[in-house]
Amino acid sequence: MKVAIISKSDRNGGGASRVAEDLAIWLNEAGHPTDHFTAFNFKKPLSHQHSLYGDGFNAKLCKKIHRSTNKYGFCELLPVEYWFNLNKVIDRYDIVHFHDLFTAISPLTLALASRRQPTFFTVHDCSPFTGGCLYPMGCKKFTNYCHKCPQLPQSGWQDRLRDRTREVQAIKRWVAKQFPIRYVFPSQWMLREARQTLKFKISPTVVHNGIDLKPFPIVTKAEAKINLGIPANRQVIVIAASYSLDDPRKGVKYAISALQSVRDLSPLVLTVGHCNDELRQALQGLEFREMGYIADPNSLAKVYSAADVMLFCSLADNLPLTVLEAMAASTPVIGFSTGGIPEIVKSGSNGILVEPDRQEQLNRALQQALLSDNLVAMGEQARKDIEQNFSQTTFFQKHLQLYQNYVFYKEFRLDRSLIKV
Repeated sequence: MKVAIISKSDRNGGGASRVAEDLAIWLNEAGHPTDHFTAFNFKKPLSHQHSLYGDGFNAKLCKKIHRSTNKYGFCELLPVEYWFNLNKVIDRYDIVHFHDLFTAISPLTLALASRRQPTFFTVHDCSPFTGGCLYPMGCKKFTNYCHKCPQLPQSGWQDRLRDRTREVQAIKRWVAKQFPIRYVFPSQWMLREARQTLKFKISPTVVHNGIDLKPFPIVTKAEAKINLGIPANRQVIVIAASYSLDDPRKGVKYAISALQSVRDLSPLVLTVGHCNDELRQALQGLEFREMGYIADPNSLAKVYSAADVMLFCSLADNLPLTVLEAMAASTPVIGFSTGGIPEIVKSGSNGILVEPDRQEQLNRALQQALLSDNLVAMGEQARKDIEQNFSQTTFFQKHLQLYQNYVFYKEFRLDRSLIKV
């Protein structure tokens, strides 16, 4: 069985592309020849990674056409990556599996691919069923039809000209309904959201994200802290930093307020990601250490393992790898009960979740966790839950079963057609 994995970028382009790259690596390691096609690369390509847009002039032309259609609101309208490159190689594969499309790949490319080979599409955010936004953030227009998008400026006729969300969403609905694409959702929550607006030609399925546990050895919190030069008895909170405190989805402002509410407990705050001056100013009065952006999973595991809790305050997320990795490091997660997060974090068992936007509840939950004698047990349960339900093995086996079922079905239909002849 030969597989083509297609995503917007390599693993450095975000969580969805990380999932795609990992799946391609694991398939190759298991003896299933797999090529990974990416529209953008942020690091040196692996031996099995190739440009989705082709090389030279074709690649430049693909990017220019997508930029031009995006300018007028028709997000990735033309399937140029199919016309210029994918069309030439698709018949080499038994399975074609798309991941994140946003800003890089046309939904019509999925439609065209599905007419040639069994095609899967993993939905990592809401853009495959909205007019373009990654997450509606409370807007329910997508359940009827998108228009006058609140995430786009609507101040003048030029701005309204760029709001083609209704037409773009109609194309995505048509593709899902008319073409034999197997949609895969990392969370039950995302599937429920999609069902409000999409009708599927082929029944969709849910496969939770999974992570490789090898970089996450089980160590005591004291040992992990000492390895980072932190006193063994110091309480440590880790947060995922963001570019802006005003990002309505990441909820960084909620995390800052919660941290300030436990300042009298003198925790050490570790920030992972992009920490700018705005965030540094907001953390004044707290002792914090900037760990920066960490791409290496072994280094990331050392940081997460040293934390007593992770504070994760996203207001909209699918099934975030950040949460899975923290729990793999035996670190319970404190945050909001939103998106697919409740499918990972079981409040009171392996973490604590509160209702979204409830700052006081979040503050109390963080204080409760830091003062709890049950924190280590919660972390141990978090690790067990990842091993049982969100491991690389579980994730890989479910995908392999999906692929094999489709290949078998394709061969069965071919055999029957030959018999009829």
